[in-house]
Amino acid sequence: MLYRSLSLRRRQGRSCAGGFTLIELLVVVAIIAILAGLLLPALSKAKLKAMTAACLSNQKQLCIAWTMYVDDNQGRIVNFDTARNATGDTPWLFATPNPVPVIPPGSSPEDKDTLFLQQGFKQGALWQYAPNVGVLHCPADARGKKAFVVNPAGPPGSFAYGSYAGVGGLNGALYAPNTPISKQSGITHPSERYLWVEENDPRGENRSSWVMAPGTAPTFTDSAFVDSVASWHGATSTFSWADGHAESHHWLDPATIKYALSDNPNKYFGGAVVPSYAQSPRDLLFLARGYATQQNP
Repeated sequence: MLYRSLSLRRRQGRSCAGGFTLIELLVVVAIIAILAGLLLPALSKAKLKAMTAACLSNQKQLCIAWTMYVDDNQGRIVNFDTARNATGDTPWLFATPNPVPVIPPGSSPEDKDTLFLQQGFKQGALWQYAPNVGVLHCPADARGKKAFVVNPAGPPGSFAYGSYAGVGGLNGALYAPNTPISKQSGITHPSERYLWVEENDPRGENRSSWVMAPGTAPTFTDSAFVDSVASWHGATSTFSWADGHAESHHWLDPATIKYALSDNPNKYFGGAVVPSYAQSPRDLLFLARGYATQQNP
């Protein structure tokens, strides 16, 4: 009898030793939670850096295509509107392709919009120099994760595939009274004049050129937003430049970041949500200095 009791206790002891107590399990869960809290921000930053690198690559490819077009066209700058201009220049991207692409049956409105924009790029002037429709889309563009909105006056924040807009002062649509530049030789400070801007148009695809009221040099204190910038990469945005390089720019004014992220469809043409120069002095100064026109070459 004594032998059986001792044997039973030994078996029970081995059974208890092979498991975990509730306290031990809670400690393990707490350690995992702490590690996750430490790792997730690092993973988010790594993902953001990867998307920024992809966006900069797109900007660089567009910039190279822009330069090759200039070289092949006696120094003339590509049409930065999204339709033929008064002189009949083919735009870099057609907002409305003709012919329209064949839409597979059952395609979603988002897929249809993407196919239309991609076809518009294929028919544009830069396709032969950058035959990759992926250069139109920044992977960090939050509009690419939204649903397509049929009525622009409806709910804010519509799907869009294209992330970039060409600057209106470079042979594009321009805000008066400035005059556009149509020849590369007219850009006297190419390393300081940007070509493409990330634009957040919550109404859908970015149409025409990216336009601002650059104001008067050298102070540009009368500059103002007309079209919106974007801030998909944290508080930064990517730009390509007339000398061939691409870079990220960090927005400095909180009002600019709020505006860049806004889904308000009325964020244009002097609307109440558009920050003034007093609210975004550093960012508007940066944009105005880099905005190429004949008055600011």
